[in-house]
Amino acid sequence: MSSLIITDRQKDLVFYKINRPDKRNSLNQELVREFKENLDSIYYDNSIKVVVITGIGKAFCAGADLAYLEKLSHFSDSENLEDSQDLSDLFKKIYEMPKLTIAMVNGPAIAGGCGLALTCDFIFADKENAKFGFSEVRIGFIPAIVMNFLIRKVSLNNAYKLVIGAEIIQPEEAFQLGFVDEIMESDKLNNYTFNFIDNILTQNSFAAMMQTKKLFQRLLDIPLSDGIQIASEINAQSRKSADCQTGLKSFLNKQKVDWRKSK
Repeated sequence: MSSLIITDRQKDLVFYKINRPDKRNSLNQELVREFKENLDSIYYDNSIKVVVITGIGKAFCAGADLAYLEKLSHFSDSENLEDSQDLSDLFKKIYEMPKLTIAMVNGPAIAGGCGLALTCDFIFADKENAKFGFSEVRIGFIPAIVMNFLIRKVSLNNAYKLVIGAEIIQPEEAFQLGFVDEIMESDKLNNYTFNFIDNILTQNSFAAMMQTKKLFQRLLDIPLSDGIQIASEINAQSRKSADCQTGLKSFLNKQKVDWRKSK
């Protein structure tokens, strides 16, 4: 049996390619669990700084495998809850990864596939082939898990319209909503992603970016007064970090740091 997640490691980044092209890369239990295992294997690997997720074939990810979903409807409540938690765990794992995460959306990202893209730090979309949407309510389903990530990406008003209207939107509209970070022609998407990765890892301290990512996500879930206190403590600690000292010294000496090569 071929792998449902193709791994392509290149120096300090890894590509995860969803490999169910005949099913439009839809999600089932086997794929979700294999994906989680792959992520677990690199979660604490400090040599990996970037994770890129894309799809093999014409789709990024069409969401849940509807045949599998129909099968699940005959399972017990506990079995359905276990399956839902598997998907929740996968999404949360990607969202909290101590890496930069990029969804390189090469084709339709629908329902759970749209949610999968949203768990990433950045979404780059194929201008000609990508599509986005939460179509769950059209089949009487609820976009429950994915809403957690949608409301952290776009305004609440736009998030509500997307999940209630269930409209499929084009990359240009997704970009205007702030849902997608960049749209690119098909033949330029791969190079754009590589250039983006090289620039951000070269210009910025990876350790500082990861601390910023962790704090950013944490502040979304706590009251302002608590956030200010936590941020003050982290601000004070970061001033003494090795990367901050290196950055300050280089700035004062009018030198540039190649952060990607400095580690």
